[in-house]
Amino acid sequence: MIYQWNKPLWHKLLGQAGRLPHALLLCGPAGGGKMDFARALAARLLCETASGEAEACGNCPSCKWFAAGNHPDFRLIEPGGDETGPEGEGGEVEPASQKKKSEQIRIDQVRALDDFLSIGTHRQGARVIIVHPAEAMNRATANALLKMLEEPSASTLFILITNNRRKLLPTILSRCQTLNFPKSPPEQALVWLRESSVPHAEELLSHAGGMPLMAVDEAAGWAHLEGFYRDLAQIEQAGPIVIAGRWEAQLKESRDGAASVDKAAFVLWMQKWVFDLISVKLCGAVVFHAHKLKEVRAAAARASISALFDYYSDLLRIKAVAQHPLNPRLFLEDMLSRYARAASSGR
Repeated sequence: MIYQWNKPLWHKLLGQAGRLPHALLLCGPAGGGKMDFARALAARLLCETASGEAEACGNCPSCKWFAAGNHPDFRLIEPGGDETGPEGEGGEVEPASQKKKSEQIRIDQVRALDDFLSIGTHRQGARVIIVHPAEAMNRATANALLKMLEEPSASTLFILITNNRRKLLPTILSRCQTLNFPKSPPEQALVWLRESSVPHAEELLSHAGGMPLMAVDEAAGWAHLEGFYRDLAQIEQAGPIVIAGRWEAQLKESRDGAASVDKAAFVLWMQKWVFDLISVKLCGAVVFHAHKLKEVRAAAARASISALFDYYSDLLRIKAVAQHPLNPRLFLEDMLSRYARAASSGR
């Protein structure tokens, strides 16, 4: 799907038909539709009937294979769990289904492309490889991919997707043509959210920093987000330990076997909240909480700017360990106790 705000990029890219590079880097903030754009581009290049700037037809054999996820000339490289785990005491190997999904793209995933690239295409057309997110590669994996980018195969397009190009090796960047995805215009994003029947569209778009797809993702957690604001307003009266207990209970709530909210989400929400407290004190404006401007101003008035800066630095360190198997209650108590001190530091 090509979202309305990304169509100028589509027309610019497809307008150079026959002159596409062998490697594209799609970069920009998360939630702008880069992955959907990449999949639409892959489908278009593999399509057997589309031409010019048109999208894939959706009806030819290649389009049907692509939609079914089994096109022989397409590969999607994403983080995934190891095929096998460490041996147990009895010598048994832990199955992949029982392992936590890896957050990195493994080097063997990239090396497996050698066989894919060494033979001709099955449909005598293009061959497309999407790497998402590109920053999930460590140095060894990136270097393995680099060798392929330095000696591109005919009719092959690599599409790398990143939310942060600064995390990529300069040598990778130098081999790719960069396509920058700007933030969608607020009015256009808001219209799209409302047409998509997303509730609380304006508030969610604000909290998502203006990124419409991120706003969609956050819609399911709206009740938790509203509870987050209520709890922060009560932290002085209830205390961080009580609030931490409430949040821990939310971590344990599950839906289809997955937590409805996790520690990383609480850290991210806190980062956005504190960022806006700092922003209000410095310039009187907010980025993420236009719908909570009165509450942000009231909270900012009770805190000193130096304490808020110190706490934001703490949050960066806390974020780095949010996915670790730490005691969730102690994790939340520590984060909230630090916030409580910062929030009352201006008195």
